[in-house]
Amino acid sequence: MKLVSVSQVQGRVPVTVFQLQDRLNMGNTAELEQAAKEAYAAGGRNLVIDLSKAPSLTSAGIRTIMIIYKMLSEPKEKAKHLKLVSPTPYVREVLDISGLLDYIEVYDNLDEAVASY
Repeated sequence: MKLVSVSQVQGRVPVTVFQLQDRLNMGNTAELEQAAKEAYAAGGRNLVIDLSKAPSLTSAGIRTIMIIYKMLSEPKEKAKHLKLVSPTPYVREVLDISGLLDYIEVYDNLDEAVASY
């Protein structure tokens, strides 16, 4: 099963949306990281990861999200170019414990995340 479904949404700026289809773990993080690199190479600078269908994530998933965050972070800008959407309560707790929520904004739905750009 493919982990990532990629789409484009037009808000005030173009936003690339990654809809995860399963849990994020060591066996599939390379697919997400590659999709993010391809979107970046194609000019995508504003990305949303929809976690609504991801029941869990491992430390490998946390690492991959942080790699994507760093790739999208411009050193001289304060803008946040990666947003997360609809994590399950368990995934949200893991993200909070890991410290990622200190850096990455989380939204309840895709419309709010897209409008935040």
